[in-house]
Amino acid sequence: MSDNSPIESMPLYTHLDRIAKGLIALGIGAAEPIAPEQLFPLDQWHYQGTEAVRHAAELLGLRSGSRVLDVGSGIGGPARFLAHTTGCHVTALELQPRLHEIAAGLTQRCGLNGRISHLCGDALEYPIPDAAFDAVVSWLVVHHIPDRPRLCVRLARALRSGGRCYIEDLYMRAPFSAPDLRDVRGVLVGNAVTGIDEFATDLRAAGFINFTATDLTDATKPFVAARLAAWRQDPQAREYGDDAYFALEKFYGTVARLFENGSLGCVRLVAQRR
Repeated sequence: MSDNSPIESMPLYTHLDRIAKGLIALGIGAAEPIAPEQLFPLDQWHYQGTEAVRHAAELLGLRSGSRVLDVGSGIGGPARFLAHTTGCHVTALELQPRLHEIAAGLTQRCGLNGRISHLCGDALEYPIPDAAFDAVVSWLVVHHIPDRPRLCVRLARALRSGGRCYIEDLYMRAPFSAPDLRDVRGVLVGNAVTGIDEFATDLRAAGFINFTATDLTDATKPFVAARLAAWRQDPQAREYGDDAYFALEKFYGTVARLFENGSLGCVRLVAQRR
């Protein structure tokens, strides 16, 4: 795919003051410490919230001392959940400076800066050390990255021998109509939305083995529909301001429609470095 919108324009990544406003609604001021659990309703922007991250931690066997690379870490929700619940150390790599800044600030306020290293850079370019990690994780990020084969090679190199990669991402279930393709490119900023087989081919070519792919679409479809309905019915959502409300309403609505019409799906990919 080409001619996509810049990642910063994706509605999920606009009007970022909604995080501070959400904390204020909980009675937490701008300079006050935050318990990680207080953030979980606000900082888990992927599908299925903390349950998705908990499942990854269990499947990967993460524990105190595990070294984890989170690619496309956003405002740091999964990184904080993993560090807080397992004691692992997470290197959180995020492309967008504003998201990186918010993530680092929230992590410090949660008292987790000793377990999380926030880095700002492009996953295709940032100097990631070889064989430095026991696991690589990513939620709903890879479809933004235009050169997926190169990314897969870099992820493999970042893992120690036997290390594992856990990715949840969007995939194309059926060919997109012209209007759907415009939304995939412009609203979802989908630079690499393909079928599962093409995704698997890239991982295997990068040197990953013991590969499994689990189609999560049946569980994700009702989730995205419920997320849209909840946003429309939540009185708190309007307090973020009209621009913020309608930006997320458009994003949530587009995703729900693409799942409903059968063109978009969600997949979990787990593989091991040779």
